Amino acid sequence: MKKIKYLTMLFPLLLTGCSLNTSIDALLTPPKLTTQQEQIYTALKNYTGPNISLKYPRAGDNLSAFIVDDIDNDSEEEAIVFYKKNTIKTEDNSLRINILDQEDSKWRSVYDHAADGNEVEQVMITKLGEHDRVNIIVGYSLINQSEKVVSIYDYSDGNLNTTFENNYYSLFDAVDLNGDGKKEFFTVLNQSAARRASAAVYYLAENGNYLRSSVELNESYVNYRNLTYGSFKDDLKAVYLDAETSDGVIVTDILAVDKENNLSAVFSPNLEKEETLRLSAYESRDIEGDGFVEIPIPVSCPGYNESDDNQIFLTKWYELKNEKPEQKYLSYMSITEGYTFIIPEKWYDHVTVLNDSSGNETKICSFDKNPEENSEILSIKIVSDSEEADRLWKNGYDLLHSRGDKMFFVKVNKENEFVDSPAEIMMKFTFED
Repeated sequence: MKKIKYLTMLFPLLLTGCSLNTSIDALLTPPKLTTQQEQIYTALKNYTGPNISLKYPRAGDNLSAFIVDDIDNDSEEEAIVFYKKNTIKTEDNSLRINILDQEDSKWRSVYDHAADGNEVEQVMITKLGEHDRVNIIVGYSLINQSEKVVSIYDYSDGNLNTTFENNYYSLFDAVDLNGDGKKEFFTVLNQSAARRASAAVYYLAENGNYLRSSVELNESYVNYRNLTYGSFKDDLKAVYLDAETSDGVIVTDILAVDKENNLSAVFSPNLEKEETLRLSAYESRDIEGDGFVEIPIPVSCPGYNESDDNQIFLTKWYELKNEKPEQKYLSYMSITEGYTFIIPEKWYDHVTVLNDSSGNETKICSFDKNPEENSEILSIKIVSDSEEADRLWKNGYDLLHSRGDKMFFVKVNKENEFVDSPAEIMMKFTFED
């Protein structure tokens, strides 16, 4: 663990942003409502009274307080709104869910009920499995904020029926894992005193029942940071689950569902051997956009020691081969700037990286023994100023990418022995936008 502990000390700022105990509602400035949202809001207040606070989902694709969709298969849209009453009475201050529908082109509240949690975490509207009903999937956090539950509702005949109630979860998603073109409901649950760490997949049968398959996960996993899906075999998808251990680092489990919807662990890392162990900033992802997911593992750049204050890391990317991770690429990855350079295989063990923080420049150089005495292969420079960009153009730099006001330039040393084709080298860059 010596290496991982050192990495953890070196990169504290990479692990995420703020962790202040501040209400998300206090940090959000509600956006200006559209005409439709104003009409829905007015109809809601006509039912509840004016003294209410709208509640916004904290994650996922549906981040509006007004979720408008056809939730009862009648080819017309309904609205779902979560709210709390602004009252000092605790029993009246619980989270509520309200359904609104249109009659004669006017919105009105048609259903109102207490929700199954204290705050809204995530909302998904989707069909599942073989059944034709539209499922309203809602993740809630409980009053202690440390536990979350998910419920699935079916809105039909003017009633909101609960078909999947208050199951604890850490992450959930609706995704086609078995390649049949229909989504399954996938959940992950972390270890606690009352519950074992596990992952489960639920397939909604034609009769409306959920068929469940689950696997236990390592009890050392205390949190889950990321779900990623990649091509596996026979049109199946593999689930790459980045799990956080009690030491604050992450490992990756790889799970898959077969054609019969049985969930199994394709790969479970050996924690004693530190398989896939790395900092939480290094999340699994599809680095090339080819449908296959890779697992990034940082390794010390040649020429640096663990004691160096300015130590730089390369990243090894592992893919699933024969149910084991095997190295696919070596790269230089800038987590803070959101780009990756895939190092050509013939450069392995022969290059190192130098950073000039004052000039916001990174150089990849041929490696001898002393990083300061190596010859430059290419230089990457990030600027936001148009005059600086013009200067780089005049000095032989090429524009690789732009993101917001940032421009990513590269200059390839055509005279270096490692350079066969500058164009091919520039194609080795990928960017996160």
